[in-house]
Amino acid sequence: MIFSLFFITSCKNAENNSQHAIAAGNHLKDEISPYLLQHAHNPVDWYPWKDEALELALKTRKLLIISIGYSSCHWCHVMERESFSDTAVSRIMNKDFVSIKVDREERPDIDQIYMNACQIVNSGACGWPLNAIALPDGRPVWVGTYLTKDEWMKLLVSIQEVYSEDPNELEKMAMGIQNHLSVDYSNFIGSSNQSVSSAQLNEFMSGTMKNLDMKFGGKRSSQKFPLPSLQRSMMEYAQFSGNKKAEDYVKLTLDKMMQGGIYDHLTGGFYRYTVDSIWKVPHFEKMLYDNAQLISLYAQAYQYFKKPEYRDVVAQSMNFVLENLTHPDGMFFSSLNAESEGEEGKYYVWTMNEISTILQDPTELSIVKFVFDIKADGNWENGKNILFQSRDLKSAAKELKIDLSKAQTVYLSALAKLEENRGKRVSPTRDEKALTSWNSLMIRACLEAYAALSDPIYLEAGKKAMAHIQNSMYDPGSGLKRNFMKGNKSINGFLEDYAFTIDALLRLYELTFDESYLTFARELAEIAIRDFSDDKSVYFYFTSKNDRKLISRKVDFEDQVTPSANSVMADVLHRLGLYYYHQPYMDRAKAMTNGVLEQFGSQQTEYYSNWSRISMAQIRPLYEVAIVGEKAEELRNSMIKNYLPNAILLGGKTEGSLELLKEKLQEGNTYIYVCRNKVCKLPVQEVAQALELMK
Repeated sequence: MIFSLFFITSCKNAENNSQHAIAAGNHLKDEISPYLLQHAHNPVDWYPWKDEALELALKTRKLLIISIGYSSCHWCHVMERESFSDTAVSRIMNKDFVSIKVDREERPDIDQIYMNACQIVNSGACGWPLNAIALPDGRPVWVGTYLTKDEWMKLLVSIQEVYSEDPNELEKMAMGIQNHLSVDYSNFIGSSNQSVSSAQLNEFMSGTMKNLDMKFGGKRSSQKFPLPSLQRSMMEYAQFSGNKKAEDYVKLTLDKMMQGGIYDHLTGGFYRYTVDSIWKVPHFEKMLYDNAQLISLYAQAYQYFKKPEYRDVVAQSMNFVLENLTHPDGMFFSSLNAESEGEEGKYYVWTMNEISTILQDPTELSIVKFVFDIKADGNWENGKNILFQSRDLKSAAKELKIDLSKAQTVYLSALAKLEENRGKRVSPTRDEKALTSWNSLMIRACLEAYAALSDPIYLEAGKKAMAHIQNSMYDPGSGLKRNFMKGNKSINGFLEDYAFTIDALLRLYELTFDESYLTFARELAEIAIRDFSDDKSVYFYFTSKNDRKLISRKVDFEDQVTPSANSVMADVLHRLGLYYYHQPYMDRAKAMTNGVLEQFGSQQTEYYSNWSRISMAQIRPLYEVAIVGEKAEELRNSMIKNYLPNAILLGGKTEGSLELLKEKLQEGNTYIYVCRNKVCKLPVQEVAQALELMK
């Protein structure tokens, strides 16, 4: 394949003239992204993705280097140290290329395009740092991930040599990639007149189950990502259909994750993924979006399974986020780095000697060694041990011949000592930018934790963070902003910022009965319809029509680590349509869902899990549960402790303005109305009675 010639073409001798580091900083020095600022004093003359760099490339006819990463990415740091801090490398980059640095978290639109290009070129084997070399107009000719310094230099010289001698060769390569990137899947039509049937859904979910790991949970693969959207879909399907296999799979996955090395057993919180198939060895970065979704998932699972360990995961992980990823203003920070002192995982792993020194009590030491399989030569690499729960406390109690309650007490005491000692280490750095979509995911997590555990601190945290979005990241004239750091915001919101924020607002309304949240949700939905879609399709573009056009305007469908923005939009439009009796919202949501399941219903269905979840509400309409009267809040707070994915809640002490609440207030009484398709059953006054009507 022609792409391979860049690795085998010999490197021309670099010019001998010296190049000095840019002591005052390159063009990144005034950016607000922590990731971009990490490169602001590289000798590479980096630019941010702005008109200046793009116009310079077109004017000088230089090739573009587009390097994409994020602040908590280990291999991004490695390449920065090895290559981008090296003057020999920067000499080549500065002479022949215009180099652009992109924070993928700030600009998922750019990352999405070049990641798609990477997957086209490399048959899906891609990650970060993501490096693209492109023609001056931005069309890529080569895309790959981490390279060593020598590989990177050889590649740059080889491509520049081809560009100088035969630019048409690169033009052909760019056209080949661009043709794939330009394929538009957004115009297939779904019908709003016909729903997906139960038989189609069952076939869809059966296809999904074929790709699931029924031994260790998650998806069958050599690496393990949590995929909360998939687990949520399977749990709702278990409730919807009574499918025992789906139910067992969800419990297996949640158990394996909370026992695994992907979970921080000392402070709570999850790492991004593991490099193995048993959840043992993580990449140690902690991302807000992972933890937000997993807190929501475990909170809902606690409601469904009533398993106290799930409650503990929610409480511990919420505490981790509130203590480590929360600004006093209420917004949530983006991530914690994978490395400290230049070494990935150093903050989190242990030698046998360290543990033995801390745990002087023989029983504490014995339990920790037994439960986590701590070894003198390490259970990982280089004599290091990961806290991976390979045995449970019941087995430990039996092994040590003590009762289970004592084992539990000793175990918690030992973990507290390890946590206290770990806190004295050099901590990983924190990416302190706030992203609207990730903050909204975390707001939803606060609300799910509150619903399941009834701790008002969680509700207040969610309300405070939403107030920050409304006051600091939104303007009625221009809409949502994407990013916020130290009072600065610079990027317009993307579709996921709108979709996830609307989703959080709808849940906020359910838990407070404050209609201002519904009003704001509808306002954002109207902006999304205006700026992210057109009359040709029911689907939404990822980018606003008000933003500078990229080489491709994408429509996202796949539910991966986060659900696709389009699937979330379909979900929120459906629910908004129910609240406001607005049929166009509901028709569009139905057409979106039907179209995706018809188009993709026979291929890798696990990547359309949120779409399948939404279809359940169209096969079997959601209950509209109205609680009206003086005790509305009390009954609502009792109602939300239950697992109710098949209902929306509305109400208050008064009837409010929603159509479904009209004529439901009865003086001196509080009634619960269980309705479906605007038709209500006889009202009841107890939550247990309402739940019975919903069976």
